[in-house]
Amino acid sequence: MARPPRPPRDASRRYHDRVARQYDSIYDDPYWAFHDELTWRMIKPYLPRDANAGCCDLGCGTGKWGLKLLKSGFPTTFVDNAAAMVEQTRAKVDELGEAKAKKATLLVADIVDLSAIADDSFMLTTAMGDPLSICSDPAAAAREMFRTTKSGGVVIATADNKFAALDHYIERGNLTALEEFVRSGRTNWLTADERERFELTTFTPASLRKLFEKVGFEVLAVDGKTILPVRQNKYILEQEEGAVRRLIALEEELGKDPASAGRAAHLQIVAKKP
Repeated sequence: MARPPRPPRDASRRYHDRVARQYDSIYDDPYWAFHDELTWRMIKPYLPRDANAGCCDLGCGTGKWGLKLLKSGFPTTFVDNAAAMVEQTRAKVDELGEAKAKKATLLVADIVDLSAIADDSFMLTTAMGDPLSICSDPAAAAREMFRTTKSGGVVIATADNKFAALDHYIERGNLTALEEFVRSGRTNWLTADERERFELTTFTPASLRKLFEKVGFEVLAVDGKTILPVRQNKYILEQEEGAVRRLIALEEELGKDPASAGRAAHLQIVAKKP
């Protein structure tokens, strides 16, 4: 059976340019508030001790994580391949005032080619929202992350979990499609406009670790987010006072076992450049 045609090369950029103005509202619900609180707790231990250390937000979207770094006082570079997303970020940076805005650099670029950024630039890079899965070449992106990270610096990146997508293919009842997915780990972002159906690369905890180790990183952790199936059961977040705090405590407890990452929708890797 012939494979379906590959999506257009600019499909991801086309989609993200179109949704940029509505992007924040798409993720404005109790689950994502819970998810983001958990994520920030997982990032904070790796914040540079030097307030002047350069940081980067790759695949920044509307700037969620880079803005947190900027507000924390770090010079921050925001990178996204969708110009409309960068413009949304620019408006938010300007709202912070001149002092903070002077510490921000905004760049329209693909994470597989960061040639506009010098070697050894950052002590902390975040790549949240799964740009590793969305990009055209995860290996090239990992090499660029390594190149632009200072010795001793850390990259924290997320990716789609291959194991979490298996149920989708089982529910479709297409054994051939399931076999192809298990073999390749690739699937598509489904939108009504076929020109926006970009390819996604999924990872297992082991393959994500291998991707970073192969380019020279020391992997400090591979975690799952979220381990508890809260997204499908959002009511539990508002069921009683203190629910978010208690659920985060459960996530942290479950996360102590590396095997728990296998059941999460997304994976998060922490990698250090020697």
